[in-house]
Amino acid sequence: MDFREELVARVEKLPPEMQEQVLRFVASLAAQSPTGESGTALRHFAGSLDAVSAQEMVQAIEEDCERVDVGEW
Repeated sequence: MDFREELVARVEKLPPEMQEQVLRFVASLAAQSPTGESGTALRHFAGSLDAVSAQEMVQAIEEDCERVDVGEW
């Protein structure tokens, strides 16, 4: 039995309200897929950041983004 057949067999054994729940879950997975931008659409940004700004961004990321504040939550 392949994956698709097994999935159908298992879903068919569920009561109708749970089958609807499975359908909503699958639909939500498809809705979460990000589309993003193509590289071509972003190409005009290439070279727009000067070296000083780039270094400032790297420094800010290293200082602020890669640490865990255990008391935050």
